[in-house]
Amino acid sequence: MGQTHIQLEAASVAQFLTRTYEYAYDQGWTDGLPVIPPIPEVVEEFIAASGRKGDELIGILPPRKGRATVHVVAVNAVMAGCRPEYMPVIIAAFEGLLDPGYPLELMQMTTNPMTPFLLINGPVRRRLDINSGTGCLGPGWRANATIGRAIRLILINGGRALPGVYSKVSFGSPLRYSYICGENEEENPWTPFHVDRGFKAQDSTVTVFKASNYVNISGGEGVGPDEILRHIATNMPPMYGGGDGALLLLGINHARSLFDAGLTKRDIQQRIWEFARVPVANLAKSFVDTERGAGRGDGKTVWRTRSPDQVYVAISGGAGPQDVYIAAGAPKTRLIGEVTPRGPA
Repeated sequence: MGQTHIQLEAASVAQFLTRTYEYAYDQGWTDGLPVIPPIPEVVEEFIAASGRKGDELIGILPPRKGRATVHVVAVNAVMAGCRPEYMPVIIAAFEGLLDPGYPLELMQMTTNPMTPFLLINGPVRRRLDINSGTGCLGPGWRANATIGRAIRLILINGGRALPGVYSKVSFGSPLRYSYICGENEEENPWTPFHVDRGFKAQDSTVTVFKASNYVNISGGEGVGPDEILRHIATNMPPMYGGGDGALLLLGINHARSLFDAGLTKRDIQQRIWEFARVPVANLAKSFVDTERGAGRGDGKTVWRTRSPDQVYVAISGGAGPQDVYIAAGAPKTRLIGEVTPRGPA
């Protein structure tokens, strides 16, 4: 009798979840994947974990001028499958996304598949088990998957950037589901990314980038620092990304090789900037004219970024001669509020 009762309860729960998902999908509240029902008791738990009041306004979300309150963030974080302690990270990310210098409205409505990329630094990575090492941009880590997904759901439901309605991206991108990792500070031979940006090593921060394409760069090991960097630069030409930034997630093998060769991160920025150029003759005239007018060329070559400062370098990933290039700019870094992880679920 007891087993039958459990089976009936399980069936009822499954029906409830299925109907909730179908309703949410019909309302346009999802990214296409199933969602967790945001029942009030759970939403209140998430609001409490944020350390803020539910009606506190974080900002106004384009394109439909939605009010991004802590309550709105909590509802979508629940739907995304987050844990309550992720709330300070999500809120800090939106404080960066809503910075006047961040092109959020453009990203919400453009035909280009650009999307926010989140880089997490500091002790919060370990407290929340945010993956910074092997497989950090792939599946398998709840924090990475659901924090990034919560960002997208808030942009859809808070800003009403409904795909095909206000969001006019021509092809879309799987990166628009979740795009986040931590910096592998433990295997970084230099200072962490957030310290380079003026924060303390013990601070926990999130940096949001305007990001578009992703390129995994394989090889280039054991040939000396200049050839490693030439190999990387070959995969990050100036034909895409708007010219306002190039994020290099340098793998730990190459980071150690370059460090042992005596290079600083500034050296890497300078050499990448010099190597990642394309002769004017190789480019379409319309592109060259536009980019030269924007100050990214010298009449003979077109540069990947306007200056070495816009080549952003962070250390992530696991072992192997692998690096990642992301066309990414407009970085905004924000402190993450106090996070108190709970015990195992």
